[in-house]
Amino acid sequence: MFKENKWLRIDQFVSSELSVFEVGYEDVHPRAPYQYEQLDYYLLHFIVQGEGLFFINNEIHQLSRGQGFLIPPYTDNNYYPLVGNPWSYRWIGVRGSGAKAIFEKAGLGKTNFIYQHEDIRQMDQLFAAAYDYFSRDHLYGALGKFYEIVSALIDDYQQETRLGLSPNQQYVIDAVEILKTEYTDSTLRIDTVAERVKVERTYLYRIFMRYLGVSPKSYLIQLRINQAIELLRNTNDAIGDIAIKVGFSSYVQFAKAFQKARQMSPSAFRKAISNGELSPQKID
Repeated sequence: MFKENKWLRIDQFVSSELSVFEVGYEDVHPRAPYQYEQLDYYLLHFIVQGEGLFFINNEIHQLSRGQGFLIPPYTDNNYYPLVGNPWSYRWIGVRGSGAKAIFEKAGLGKTNFIYQHEDIRQMDQLFAAAYDYFSRDHLYGALGKFYEIVSALIDDYQQETRLGLSPNQQYVIDAVEILKTEYTDSTLRIDTVAERVKVERTYLYRIFMRYLGVSPKSYLIQLRINQAIELLRNTNDAIGDIAIKVGFSSYVQFAKAFQKARQMSPSAFRKAISNGELSPQKID
């Protein structure tokens, strides 16, 4: 989509309350997964094309065009493009004493880190205009566009709040809670989860795809893979033991799922971690 990938950063503050610190855009190519370093500022992404996975606070989100995500300061985060349909996104980073309150008004930053905006063209243009102002050292202009971005997100959030939580959203929340609590149980089945939240399996599939962009089964596998990654990174446990701990019924099942999700075997991933190959010192 973009003819080139670019990002800009500046240390100058427009205001101690809020300043734009970084802007950029990128067509992201499939690559080996790695852990991004924690930031000391807020970073807001908007996806204009493609799909990818966003990991934060042990949550997994498969996101696509028209969706976005917020990375707050001092928060572990990972995000990867999907191999078959890698995403292109824009981003803007801000810092200052007022940033937290502004994002909270848009329903972002406490327990929710993803959003959706229906007018993709509008949001794309706002991010692009912020980049344009920033690239010409018009920092107040860039900040003004950031306020327009947040204003649109606040409008979305207020609309959602007025409508309240729909029954379908509650079904998804209840099912996700079961999956996050019981993912280590290798006997856990999506049919059972659907029965427990009192919907048919096919219906649960449809509403998962609508609100999360991923099927219940894929969500469960991604959750297990994410937890396995933490054990591969932080323990010396045997890979077969890790497979069982995170809910796979066998090493073979785990290795196949891991290879599909990360384009490398669990042992290759652990070796790359130990060699420092998956911990770059800068944001790519």
